[in-house]
Amino acid sequence: LVPEDDRYPGDFRVLLGLTQPQLGAKAGLPTQTVSSVERGVVSLSDAAAQKLSAALGISEDELRAAHERARNRPPGAPA
Repeated sequence: LVPEDDRYPGDFRVLLGLTQPQLGAKAGLPTQTVSSVERGVVSLSDAAAQKLSAALGISEDELRAAHERARNRPPGAPA
C-alpha cells in the first residue's frame, strides 16, 4: 500500500477498486474531470473537491493534499 502521506488522487480510487468512469459516475463528474484531477493538470475546484472526496470517502483536505502532490510531481514520474 502507498503510505497515506504519499498518495496521489488516483491511489484512493484504486484502493476502492473503481475505474475513472465509475468514480465519475459516483461523483457526478465527467471521466475527463476525474482524469485531469488525478494527473494534477487542472486546478481542483471546490465543487469537484466536494464531490470527489465524498465519493472516495475521504476528507477534502486529504484530496487537496493528494492533488497538490500530483501537481508538483517531477516530470516523468508515474501518475
